[in-house]
Amino acid sequence: MDAPPLDSPQPSPPGHRPHHVRLRVILVTLLGTVGIFTTGLGAGVVADQVLFHPPTVTAVASNQVPSVLGEAWNIIHDHFVQQSKINDQQMTAAAITAMLNTLGDQGHTRYLTPSEVTQNTQSLSGSYVGVGIQIQAENNGIVVTAPIDGSSAQKAGVKAGDVLIAIDGQKVAGMTLDQTVQLVRGPEGSFVTLTFQRPGQTAPLTFHLQRTKLAVLSVDWAMLPGQIADIHISQFAQGASTQLAADLLAAQNAGARGIVLDLRDDPGGLVSEAMGVASEFLPAGSPVYISQVRDGSQTTHRAEADVTRTNLPVVVLVNKGTASASEIVSGALQQDHRAQVVGEPTYGTGTVLSQYGLSDGSAILLGTELWLTPSGTLIKGHGITPNYTVAVPQGDQTYTPVTHGIVSTTAVAQDPQLQAGLDVLDGRPVPGQLPPGGDCLLCR
Repeated sequence: MDAPPLDSPQPSPPGHRPHHVRLRVILVTLLGTVGIFTTGLGAGVVADQVLFHPPTVTAVASNQVPSVLGEAWNIIHDHFVQQSKINDQQMTAAAITAMLNTLGDQGHTRYLTPSEVTQNTQSLSGSYVGVGIQIQAENNGIVVTAPIDGSSAQKAGVKAGDVLIAIDGQKVAGMTLDQTVQLVRGPEGSFVTLTFQRPGQTAPLTFHLQRTKLAVLSVDWAMLPGQIADIHISQFAQGASTQLAADLLAAQNAGARGIVLDLRDDPGGLVSEAMGVASEFLPAGSPVYISQVRDGSQTTHRAEADVTRTNLPVVVLVNKGTASASEIVSGALQQDHRAQVVGEPTYGTGTVLSQYGLSDGSAILLGTELWLTPSGTLIKGHGITPNYTVAVPQGDQTYTPVTHGIVSTTAVAQDPQLQAGLDVLDGRPVPGQLPPGGDCLLCR
């Protein structure tokens, strides 16, 4: 699973699409799963961020707030024995978080501290400040999956497979991904010292790395054997649909006969980018998703007209890490019969969030809409069910082809979901599936 880099993102105007009346986003924290992310776009596996100016919060009459909250606050301040332990900011954050947790929208609706507001606002902006490493939590610790091209980490010699063991001398053992991110990220131009254990070497390696501004590519592609373009979208960051359009054109100019659209472990992103990506494949005016607000009223959102579309056959790869905006796209292409979906049932995110700023610079991300597939099926708690269910054996990694590289048949065969996608395109039997063989999409 690719993800954004473990540092601090910065805004990037290229590829920006007009947003709806207010910018809406879809956010999910994939709790309890192993996730790759880069040092800069959020904590844990946070999918989607808010990139709009928060609306003014309507004042709440004081008599609507339970008085016992104030009573508890005063009792703590007046009587707790260790007065130095009282932290108003922490108590406030904890109280708001506890209130939001009662709504049952865990992983979606949540409270952001002022610093988290800044990070989240920047997180899907298309560029970031950091050392440029992608990491993943594995059994042996926090592991580098890839350095970012042109980054200080890549130039210094950090390699995929390196295990991060210390940050500025502080041991990483026992830290969460979120805690690791907080220590590695920092302002542009500053330095951080990272220590790695490289497999096969006894002595650890230490790198003194400068945090610099780097571009984030949400989309990359490679030509697979048989002239099939494997297009991988790691997140629906700002500009993702524009990047996709350029890659689709490049793939077709290179002679692509079909497309594998890999949305595995894509945690989502901006709903406007999901609309743009889906529109690259669907006829203008086709339904992409339905949004539903609290009074039950629904709005159908349709594929845009002013995009360049591809008619190449498509297979979409998904897994349990496919969430949010990536579920909108996979569900839309599946229900339009534009693509066959291969892999595992998706995560099942279904809350569209709005950000409400608070007076101290913190904010609440609040679920204000549900979304449904074009047929009216609620995605929240259900996800998208593949046409062909294919699991990856436990412990194995999915295969992401090298950008613009020609990859071997042997490498592809090591990923059963990717191989199944190619089988579906060619009409070959997919092991364990009924019916054993399908329509040859490439033969249409």
